[in-house]
This record gives sequence, C-alpha cells and structure tokens, in this order.
Amino acid sequence: MPRKSRRNKDHNNNNPDEQWLQAWSKPSAIGMQKKQILLNSINDRIDNRRRRKKQMFFIGLSAAAAILVAVFIKIPGNSSAVSANPWQELATADSSKKILLEDGSIVWLAPWSTVKVHTDFSKQRSTVLSKGMAFFSVAKDAQHPFTIGVNQQRITVIGTAFTIRKLDPVDLQLTVKEGRVALNNTGGNQLLTAGQQVQTAQAVTGMVQVIDPNAADWWLQQQVRLQNITLEELLNRIETYYQVKLTHGTINKKFKVSLTWDLTISLKENLTVLNSLTGYNIH
Repeated sequence: MPRKSRRNKDHNNNNPDEQWLQAWSKPSAIGMQKKQILLNSINDRIDNRRRRKKQMFFIGLSAAAAILVAVFIKIPGNSSAVSANPWQELATADSSKKILLEDGSIVWLAPWSTVKVHTDFSKQRSTVLSKGMAFFSVAKDAQHPFTIGVNQQRITVIGTAFTIRKLDPVDLQLTVKEGRVALNNTGGNQLLTAGQQVQTAQAVTGMVQVIDPNAADWWLQQQVRLQNITLEELLNRIETYYQVKLTHGTINKKFKVSLTWDLTISLKENLTVLNSLTGYNIH
C-alpha cells in the first residue's frame, strides 16, 4: 500500500477543519497543544466576522451621512437655497375671466390680459398686472392694504373698485369706479376718487379727468346699452377692451350713437352693427 507523502500529511495536519473532524471523532487522540491551537482558530474566526459586521455598519452609516450632507448642507458658492416662485400667474385668451381671491376680492381680466397673485395672499394682499387690463373689486381690510404693481408704479387701496390698463412697459391708465385709490410713481403720490381717471407719461401722473364711473367696468356685462356715446369714447373703449387698434377713414369723432354692445359675440359682428348705424367703415 503506497505511503502518504510527508507533505500531504503536514498539509492535513495544518488544516483546522480536518483537525476539528479528527478531534470530533477521536477526542482522546488530540493533545492539549493542538486543542489550544484549534480554540485559538475559532476565536480568530469569530473576531473576523465581528470586524466585518462593524465595517459594514460604518460603511452604511457613512453613506447615510453623505446623503444628509447633500440634502441639508448648502453647496459652496450658493449664498442661499433656490426659493420657490412667490407668484401665481393667471391669463386670458380671447374672452374675459372672473377671478375670486382668498379675501373675497374679485378681479376681472379683459381678453389677452395677465395678472400675478401672491401665493401667500392671505398674509400679503399683493398682485401684479403684467399685461392688458383688469377691473378690481377689492374687499375692505384696513389691516391689510391691497396693492397692485404695474411696471414700476404701485396702486394701494383698502376697499374700492377700479380698472387698470397697462399701456406699455412704462405707463398705465387708472379709472376709479368707487372709493379711493392711491397711485404712487416717480411723480409722487396721487389720490383718486370715484369718477376720476388718470394716465401716466414716463411714469408721471397726468391731469385728472372726470368721467362716468360706469366707464370703469362697462365690459363686465354680457350686453351693454350705450346711450348717446361719442364715437371717440366708444372707439377708445373698444380698443382698450379688445387690445386692438381700429382703422377707419375720415369720421366725425364727436358723432353720437346709441347701441347695444354684445360681449357674447365677436368684435367683427359688433362692428358690423356700428357701421350700419353710422355709415362708416370701422374695422
């Protein structure tokens, strides 16, 4: 029978698993020195497993800390976190729109108009007329004034009704139906009351004009009966409301007409009625 080589014998003797199998089957054949060696190998395995678990724990903890740092610590170079947009934008197309605000105030937007409302409106009653024309019916609240920004000008009220028209990137037209309105711009502060209208030039308030208070919101009804209105005034209202520039030949702007303007039909159809009454070709 061939003899095992010395090398194989030493290899088996140095294998802890083989030695433990031998110790399990023949415990009496294992000397004290080998028993101590086997016990030491078991302790080493247990310590290695514990160290691996600790390493995995600290790796996971480090990853979690890195995520928290990325979320809560500001990126170098940014002085502040990106803030949310404080304005909600509302716009119209070819028809008017009624907007009910949190405080009970109402905003009517004319066609092709845009207004921005502060998202925290209950604490800050602020709006911005970005485009076109709007009629404001403001609920009274002495503790929280209502403001409207137009270009670099500001209108401040407590409780009133008025129309603002943005003329261009600088100027505006303000028509007061009821109450009092304060207009502040580079020319100073101007207080207006019901039946008054102003137009600014280069952000400076012009002469105050006295007008019919109903001119401020005539377009809020579906059908408006206009009695003895001059063509000049009528065309001005039409161009203001529809955001258009009408063309025509020679006309008598002081000529007065009486008609019903129907806001439920198109501008073209209304102009057809006007032309039939005047004999002009306004389009």
